[in-house]
Amino acid sequence: MQSPVFDQTILRRAVHAALMSMPLLFTTPAWLTHAVAAEVAAADNNTVKRYQIAAGPLSRVLSQLAGEAGILLSVEGAVTAGKQSAGLDGQYGIRAALDAVLLGSGLEAVMTSDGGYTLRKITVPSASKSEKLPEVKVQASSIGETALGPVVGYVAKRTQTATKTDTPIIETPQSISVVTRDQMTIQNVQSVGEALRYTAGVLSESNGPDPRADVIAIRGFDTNGRDQYRDGLRTYAFGNQGGSVVETYGLERVEVLRGPSSILYGQGGPGGLVNLVSKRPTDKPVHEVQLQAGSYDWKQIAADFGGLLTDDGTWTYRLTGLLRDSDTQIDHVKNDRVFIAPALTWRPNDNTTLTLLSDYQKNKRGQGYQAWPRVGTLYSSPYGKISTSRFVGEPGLDKFDQERYSLGYQFEHIFNDNVLFRQNLRYQRMNTDAFSVYMRPLQADQRTVSRYGGGSDEDVNNLTLDNHVQMKWQAGIFEHTALIGLDTQRMKADVKGTFASYSDLDLYNPVYGVGPFPIPNVNRDVTQQLRQTGLYFQDQLKIAQKWVLTLGARRDWANTSTDDHRNASNDSDQDDQATTWRAGVVFLANNGWAPYASYTESFTPVIGTTSEARGRKPFVPETGKQYEVGVRYQPQGQRTMLTFSLFDLTRQNLTTADLQDPSGNSSMQRGEVRSRGFEAEAKTQLDSGVDLIASYTYTQMDITKSNDGVQGNTPNNVPKYAAAVWGNYHLPATLLPGMTVGAGLRYIGSRYGDDDNGYKLPAYTLVDLVVDYDMASLGSSWKGWKFALNASNLFDKEYVATCGYYGDGCKWGYRRNVAGTLTYRW
Repeated sequence: MQSPVFDQTILRRAVHAALMSMPLLFTTPAWLTHAVAAEVAAADNNTVKRYQIAAGPLSRVLSQLAGEAGILLSVEGAVTAGKQSAGLDGQYGIRAALDAVLLGSGLEAVMTSDGGYTLRKITVPSASKSEKLPEVKVQASSIGETALGPVVGYVAKRTQTATKTDTPIIETPQSISVVTRDQMTIQNVQSVGEALRYTAGVLSESNGPDPRADVIAIRGFDTNGRDQYRDGLRTYAFGNQGGSVVETYGLERVEVLRGPSSILYGQGGPGGLVNLVSKRPTDKPVHEVQLQAGSYDWKQIAADFGGLLTDDGTWTYRLTGLLRDSDTQIDHVKNDRVFIAPALTWRPNDNTTLTLLSDYQKNKRGQGYQAWPRVGTLYSSPYGKISTSRFVGEPGLDKFDQERYSLGYQFEHIFNDNVLFRQNLRYQRMNTDAFSVYMRPLQADQRTVSRYGGGSDEDVNNLTLDNHVQMKWQAGIFEHTALIGLDTQRMKADVKGTFASYSDLDLYNPVYGVGPFPIPNVNRDVTQQLRQTGLYFQDQLKIAQKWVLTLGARRDWANTSTDDHRNASNDSDQDDQATTWRAGVVFLANNGWAPYASYTESFTPVIGTTSEARGRKPFVPETGKQYEVGVRYQPQGQRTMLTFSLFDLTRQNLTTADLQDPSGNSSMQRGEVRSRGFEAEAKTQLDSGVDLIASYTYTQMDITKSNDGVQGNTPNNVPKYAAAVWGNYHLPATLLPGMTVGAGLRYIGSRYGDDDNGYKLPAYTLVDLVVDYDMASLGSSWKGWKFALNASNLFDKEYVATCGYYGDGCKWGYRRNVAGTLTYRW
C-alpha cells in the first residue's frame, strides 16, 4: 500500500480554519447544554436496576452505587466522615437508590448542571420559618469514576498521571491518552505495546516480535524503557537487558502523557512517558477465571478476584494471577510467564486509606532479539526471502530468564476539607540471565552469516518514594489546588557480560549444534548506581469555573556512578542538577469544547566526558522543550472525548562524534533533533451500541544539529504519517443478543531505515478482528460465561518493522495471531 500524499499547506490551512471556527462553537447557550444534560439524567432516573450493596460506611456504599449505576457523584470525604448506610438490596431507579442509601444520614442528593449529582444537608424547618441550610460545597473527584479506578467502556474522563492529582482530563493542558481495561479486554491485549496500537502519537511494537521489552516511541522519541512508570513510580532499570515488562492482565489502565514531563517525575525523555495503573482492591465483588489458547501453541490461564474482606468495608482485597506456556513466531523462542499480584486496602475511616500493592513475575522467553540481513528481508535475494520464523541463534544456548518482584504501598490521609497528604513507595528487585547468539554482516554468498554470542547477568534493585501535600482553597472566583512534593529514587544494577564467537549459519538452510562451543569470556563487570532527589511545586488555578491555569516548577539533584570491577580507570561519578518548569492554560466552554496551550520541559543526565583535548569536562544533561496547543471536546451527558493537538518539540545536547579527536572515540554535545506535528484522537460510545476509536498522527522530524554529516535529515524509523481506527458493534437483542463484532485498521507510513536517509522502509496496513459472545443469551445456566475470538494482523501481512541493527540487520514485524478466550465471571 502506498503512503498517502498530504499537502502540508492544506493541512496547515485546515488546522487554522478549525481553530478559527472554534469561537463560534463556544457560543452555544449554557441553558441549552444544561437542559440536554438534565434530560439525559432524567431518563437515567427511570432506569431500574438490581442492586445488592452491603451495609457499611456511607462513602463506600455511595462509591459502589455510583459505579454500578454509572453516574457521576461528587463528594468530599469530610461530608460523609463517620456516617453509615444500611446498604441497598433490590430493584431501584437512580433517584430511589440514592434516597435509600442516604436515609438517616442528614444528606440528600441533588442534580448538578452537567447531569451528575452532589450532596447537601437536608433542609430543616425552624419554629418560625423554614430555613434552607447552605449547600455543601463539593470540590473532590467524582465517585462514579476516579483517576485510578475502573472505567466503563473506552472513554476515561479523569487522570492522575498529568498532574498527580485526580483531575478531569479536559482540564489538563497537555496531551494525554488513556487505554481502559475494557478496551484491553475486547482487543485481547497481551503487552503494553499492543495496548497502544490505536493511540495517537505513539509508535509501538516497532522492534518486531521481541518479548523482552516494550519498545515504544512517543512523538518520534524512543522511551528506551526509562520513561515507563507503574502507579506513578519509575520502573526503569538501567542495564542493557534489565528493562521491565509488565503483565497487562494486572493493569486497570495504560496512560500516555505526551511531551516533556520532568516537572513531576524528574529525569526523562522529551517524547513523554507511559504510566501503568495496577488493578486495585475493590468494594464491588470481582470473580473471574479465564482460559485462552491461540497461535504458536499459546496456552494461558488467568484469574482475578476482589471484594470485601470485612462487612464494614474496612479491608478490601484484589488477587490477580496468570500462567502461560507458549511458543512465538520465531523458532526456538518461548514466551512463558508466571504472574501473581496480591493487593490489600485498609480504610479505617473516610479520611485514611492505605493500599498495599505487590507482584511477582517470572518470564522464560528465550532470546527474542532476531535481526536478519537487509538483503533477504527489505531487499530481494537470489535465494528468496528469509523466513520470518528463522532463528539466528543457537538452540540450547540462547535464553532470556527474568524474575522480578515488587512490594509497595500508596497512602493517603485527608486532614480536613483543604489539606491531604499522599505517600507512594515501591521496592523492586529483578534478576535477568540472558544469552544470545547474534549475526555478523552477510557474507559474499548472500546466504551465510558469521555469528558471535553475548551474555548478560543483571541484578537490579530499585527503590522509589514520592511524598506530596495537596492543598485546596477558594478566594472569590479563584479555586486553587496546590501540590508541594519531594520524591527520591535509588537504583543499583550489578551487571556481568560475556562474549564468544560461534560457527557460521546458512540463513536459508540452517544447521544448528555445530561445535565445539567456546566458553564465553567475561568482558564486562560493573556496578551502576543512580540517586535522584526532586522538589516540586504545582498550582492548578481555576478562575470562575471557566479558566484553568497550571503552573509548576521543579529542582532535581542527580548522581550517577559506574564502578568497573575489571578496570578501575573506567570508573565514573557524575553529579547533575536541573530546574524545569511548566505552564499551561485551558478554557472550559459551556458546550464541551476546551482549547488549551502549554509549555513544558525535561532533562536527562548524560554519562561521559569530552575528549582530553577539550578538558575531559562532564557532559551536561540533555534537555527537552515543548510548545503545544490543542482543543478537546467532551459533550455533557455523552461518552465521547475528542482531542486535537499541535506541538513543537526540541531535544538538545545530544552527543555526536568529535571530529577533532583523531582516535574517533570521543564525543561532544552538538546534537539537536526537532519534532513537530499534529495529532487527533477520538473515542466515543454511542447509544446505538457502536464504540469507536480513531487516531491520526503527522510527525515532521529533523536532525537540526549534528557533527555526523546527517544534519537536515530525518531520524530513522519515524513515520511521517500514521493512522488507526477501531470499531465494535453490540448487536441488538432483536438480531443476535449477546454478540459483539469489531474490527480495526492500523496504518504505519514509510520511514527511513537509517539517519543517512539512504533507504526507506515501505508503509504497511494491518487488520484486526474480534467476535465476542455473551453466552448468557443461551439461557440462565450460561450466565457469566463469555467467549471471544481475536485475530491480529488478520491477513498475515509480511512487513519489515525496523532496520539499522548491527550487521545491516532488519527485523520482521508481527505475523497473524489468533486467540480464543473463554471467560467465566460470577
